[in-house]
Amino acid sequence: MEEIRSDEQLVRDLQADPDGPAGRRAASELLKRWRSRVFAWCYHLVRERERSMELAQDCLVSIHRALPAFEARAQVGSWIYTVVRNRCLSELRRRRIERLDDEVHEPVDGAPGPDEAWQWKSSQEQVLQLMRAHLDERERLALWLRAYEELPVERITELMGLDSASGARGLLQTARRKLKAALQRRANGEGLR
Repeated sequence: MEEIRSDEQLVRDLQADPDGPAGRRAASELLKRWRSRVFAWCYHLVRERERSMELAQDCLVSIHRALPAFEARAQVGSWIYTVVRNRCLSELRRRRIERLDDEVHEPVDGAPGPDEAWQWKSSQEQVLQLMRAHLDERERLALWLRAYEELPVERITELMGLDSASGARGLLQTARRKLKAALQRRANGEGLR
């Protein structure tokens, strides 16, 4: 029975022989392993089956091209998710801009003014800065998926491949506890970074 190689081992095999048969086999196995999750992530973000299939294909091609230069500063799965997310968000921004160009803009009652919008953006940036400074990569990803992508905890557990008893729930609790402590220190004027 053949040993199942980790994503990291497949990347190392590909990088050792990028143009050779071993590298091609490693790339094929890795992309096959992630293909359905890439499509699921695209579909979750875009909500259109046909466009999600096209985006998933684009993402897999981009991932394949970038694998030889992949640096193991992140888990392969986290990196792949980031590639997919960024590509889908770019697509959504492009489509939103196209729709805005086609719409007639009228003022909306109750919409936040420039001061409120700036304050909201500023507080969001502060939270993101605290996340980068005080959370590890897995905690940031789990918190992002929960707070910004609004995924259920069970789905985050599945996407991140967490197999502990508490799954993403424990990771999210740790991340929230660290952020709360960092916010408290900032409010008290300690460790302003």
